[in-house]
Amino acid sequence: MPYNTPMLKVGYLFTGWRTPHLEKVKQGLEQGNGFWGMLRLHSFNVDASHIELEQFYPMFLARFLRKHLSVNWVHLPTYLAFFRYDIIFSSTGYGTQLVHTLLHIKRPKWVMHDFSIMGTIGNEQTFKQKLYAWMVARCAGIVTISKKEKQLLEEKFPNLRGRVEFIPYGVDLDYFKPSGALGEGAIFSPGRDPDRDLKLLFQATEGLGKEVIITTRESRLEALKPLPAHVVHKTFSVPELKAAYDDASVVVIPLDTSSGLNNEMGISAVYEALSMGKAIVASRSQGMEAYIEEGVNGLLVPQHDEAAMRQAISRLLNDKELRERLGKNARVFVEEHLNPDRCTERLAQFFQKISEQK
Repeated sequence: MPYNTPMLKVGYLFTGWRTPHLEKVKQGLEQGNGFWGMLRLHSFNVDASHIELEQFYPMFLARFLRKHLSVNWVHLPTYLAFFRYDIIFSSTGYGTQLVHTLLHIKRPKWVMHDFSIMGTIGNEQTFKQKLYAWMVARCAGIVTISKKEKQLLEEKFPNLRGRVEFIPYGVDLDYFKPSGALGEGAIFSPGRDPDRDLKLLFQATEGLGKEVIITTRESRLEALKPLPAHVVHKTFSVPELKAAYDDASVVVIPLDTSSGLNNEMGISAVYEALSMGKAIVASRSQGMEAYIEEGVNGLLVPQHDEAAMRQAISRLLNDKELRERLGKNARVFVEEHLNPDRCTERLAQFFQKISEQK
């Protein structure tokens, strides 16, 4: 595709040290999710790269800074490097963004992407919430991963209308690809992020005659131990994770977003499960509603409703034809809406639009 404009330079701020993962992706050893299009943007006239402490400081000092600085401030020691770019694209780094905003820097422009900006703003009762809202109102643009978040942000910040865009980050379709056989194995519930309602999952699946495999942080299980006899906690490498999806009879994403801090929890898991062509049961949330259409490519149940979740899981376990239909529709949805090249092209167009705005 020919371009008549100079290549746009975009700097990515990630929460952790991504270079080791990035190198494995480049070597074809791991899948490329989690980079928000960075690895594909060059095809769309955008020169994108990440900015990390380890690029500028000795490893011992970078480790020290990561240990003692929060994710909101950890990029500040690299701030001078920002001026190499036209746009900074960040999901955290709020402290550094605050400095950038206070200095009234016009270039690079700051584009936010996050799982729940509105959740962080909350009801604007605390000083931090008010300060955060003030900063959000002055960013150059926002990328959301749910349609509802885009709507709420534009209602909250009328000045940002036209500068907030719903753009999924996509999923590696070639890596997360079903084997073709309908899984008949365990009930699988992946996800290491918070706001998972595991207690509800355990109760809803008791007595169904299926093992339940979960992946989460060990610390999130302390209050739930001893685990029920039908529940197994495992840690997977990425290839093992793919195999677990493929073997699963049903994928369940139980959520409790009542804290209001993050209404887009579970997005990575639903992307992967959809791409693997799995029958999915998910707790209803604004994030899940952006990707699952009830009865078409998955089943949605109310949060905190054990009976509804149990009924939905039982329905799928007992109806092979329904599982197969939902799984096929899930894969079609991903190919049409979560193709990483198409998502990246939309992101490149958004960056270009923001760059050109005064």
